[in-house]
Amino acid sequence: CMHSVLSCVIALVYVEPLSNTDAIKFFVANPASMGTPALSIGFACFYTLVAAGIWVVGTSGIYNATAYFVLLAVIVGFTIGETIDKAGFCPEAGRTKKSHEWQWTTEHWDDTSKWPWFAHGVHKDEKAKRIYRRMGLAIEARMAEEAKSASDKGSGRENATTKNVEINVVPRVD
Repeated sequence: CMHSVLSCVIALVYVEPLSNTDAIKFFVANPASMGTPALSIGFACFYTLVAAGIWVVGTSGIYNATAYFVLLAVIVGFTIGETIDKAGFCPEAGRTKKSHEWQWTTEHWDDTSKWPWFAHGVHKDEKAKRIYRRMGLAIEARMAEEAKSASDKGSGRENATTKNVEINVVPRVD
């Protein structure tokens, strides 16, 4: 447990003051520094849960320990499923099935029947529609800027205004 906390702190202390370019250099030179804290935290949690299970066996008996381990298996299963779901995110349009979870705001924002399952609860709310539309417009604007920047770089002309574009997607309160 101490190793996981210290590896997180060390990574933050060394990487936080670096510029973006220097941070990339740091991660190229230390590729395990990104996964080590997460892996260490996972192992620390696993060891703690196994120790708790052994304690339940010793103090409450095998029946309670069996219930504990079954519940533990269910929780671990849900955690693995959540990890796989989040790891499948794809920021490139149309490349994977997961890219459609964000891409609908740029294509089908007005047709609520094509909204993904997680947005159906608010499909009748006009304020939610405006917020989703503004997010879609921000995504489209950023993608257009990135495409223009890439074409400018490819042609040898780089426009200074396309280097750092920040889009404000904070919804208006009506």
